[in-house]
Amino acid sequence: MAGIFDTHTHFNDEIYKEKEFEALDMINEAKIVGVSHFCCVGFDIRSSKEASKYALKYPNVYAAVGIHPTDVIKFTIDDLEDIDTMAHGDKVVAIGEIGLDYYYTDEHKEVQKHFFKEQIKIAQRNDLAVMMHLRDKDNSDQAYLDALEILDELKVKRAIVHCYTRGYELAKKFTSRGYLISIPGVVTFKNAAPLHDAVEKLSLNEIIVETDAPYLTPEPKRGKLNVSKNIVYTVEKIASLKKVNKADVIEATSSNAMKIFKIA
Repeated sequence: MAGIFDTHTHFNDEIYKEKEFEALDMINEAKIVGVSHFCCVGFDIRSSKEASKYALKYPNVYAAVGIHPTDVIKFTIDDLEDIDTMAHGDKVVAIGEIGLDYYYTDEHKEVQKHFFKEQIKIAQRNDLAVMMHLRDKDNSDQAYLDALEILDELKVKRAIVHCYTRGYELAKKFTSRGYLISIPGVVTFKNAAPLHDAVEKLSLNEIIVETDAPYLTPEPKRGKLNVSKNIVYTVEKIASLKKVNKADVIEATSSNAMKIFKIA
């Protein structure tokens, strides 16, 4: 399975340092099983700077920089000057992960929306993709609908719904606008029926793949720390659901990633 693009991973996560996982080792292990490209994603100022460093240090590693919606209350709008500066960096391909997260509380909803809009503007000024973290309470789609309203308001052309776990109808609201749905290891879970249906019905031209490592480890490795090489299980499950060859999944999803990130 050669040529897989892990479009969302966190070599910059502190847990890797605690467990003494080295980025180069994870990259090399992933390459052995066919992962050729990686996007290391920031979630605050520190992690975004680290993502940028990894992108400069390693071939075929790219970076996304941004402040995660649950972290925005720790920062001020002035702190976005750092994100704007990093957005000019070599091999920075997206602003992310940014967005709206109402899962635990909607207390800071307006602050999240403000930061989301301002970071989208950074993406637009620098011709970068918008990589969105959208999360809601299980019985609500409000974060997704609020995001769509903002995307329409700001006329966003290139966006990714990171770590999508919902159903087909909600996904189509995004793909109808030309945005991509990023499929994580959750697709391998038995209890992910809405996501299975979405993957079956979405076109291969509408999806990309990711690990969100070190989180959301796919079956059969569930329960262990996630790493990029595990993306092969996600690819296999998508191929099974769509009844196509794994090579077709890899070719389409990697091509989609290259296009949205504008990698030549």
